[in-house]
Amino acid sequence: MEFKTTRTDLIIESLEATQNQIQPNDLKIKEYIVDEMKITEVLITKDQEELFGKKSGTYITIDTTAIVENDHETLLKIQKQIANQIHLFFEKYEIQADAMGLIVGLGNDNVTPDSLGPSVIENIFVTKHIFDLHPEEIDPEGFRPVCAIAPGVMGTTGIETAEIVHSIIKDVNPGFVIVIDALAARALTRVNKTIQISDAGISPGSGVGNKRKEISYDTLNIPVISVGIPTVVDAVTITNDAIDMMIKHIAYSLKNKRPSNNLVPEHMSGKKDLQNVDLPSEEVLKNLFGELGVMTNEEKQKLIFEVLTPQGLNYMVTTKEIDTNIKDLTHIVSRGINLALHKNIN
Repeated sequence: MEFKTTRTDLIIESLEATQNQIQPNDLKIKEYIVDEMKITEVLITKDQEELFGKKSGTYITIDTTAIVENDHETLLKIQKQIANQIHLFFEKYEIQADAMGLIVGLGNDNVTPDSLGPSVIENIFVTKHIFDLHPEEIDPEGFRPVCAIAPGVMGTTGIETAEIVHSIIKDVNPGFVIVIDALAARALTRVNKTIQISDAGISPGSGVGNKRKEISYDTLNIPVISVGIPTVVDAVTITNDAIDMMIKHIAYSLKNKRPSNNLVPEHMSGKKDLQNVDLPSEEVLKNLFGELGVMTNEEKQKLIFEVLTPQGLNYMVTTKEIDTNIKDLTHIVSRGINLALHKNIN
């Protein structure tokens, strides 16, 4: 199996992995803060697809810790921000307020970290049947016709998800598609904390190595907006991040005059910000960790990959609170989409 350092669904991580291969002027990227949320907007062009391993289009990334901290006020703001970003794509593609929408929830509802899509579908306010059967009972100025489907996974249905969606579109004829899916990340700090919204479409399962036919404007001939949140990382990522954090923890200890024979205290003094810790010299790192201490990040990842993968131990891993996280994420995403779809929902 070929080793890839950019095994991720997130454009923000693909940029981090290729930062030495691009010039700042070659990339259209905008960052701003809204309600304490960091929002990053990236435009990938056709000639940049191979470099980043991502389809061309606009990618919006919302970074927040409120999801895992149960910050209720900020969760409400995230819902509104999801709706605002979807509205911007509606404006880009001139999608009218009465255009029918098809909402697709990708994933396996029997596997908790992969159940985000199907769970969101259960909370989407669907209205197409009301418009078709009882149009007098719904306000066309405040609502649009919406239908939703959770097509399952190919291992259950035996059919490519893209083929199911394409067949539905031929009969139902929606004006646009919104796809929700659980993603994979290559950083522990992004699991359940990053929301990616894009008009580049989506390839189900690509982050975990099960790439299927893409669902995009190119394949469906109508606008496709994807909403994804990373819920898993692989064991290579966890091991590599743990080694980096351990090195930084020891660097922090040495900087704060803790004796070298007491690098791990009996009682931890609480969470430390290890992101910007200055590392010791290469000589100190080599004395403490041998050759591992002076390897580049890519070299460490490749070594860990070569150790774990042949043993079948490069698992995809999620958090122990994933049940609660998926429940919260479901509410955030479904309410954000409902706000975007219907004027009369507040």
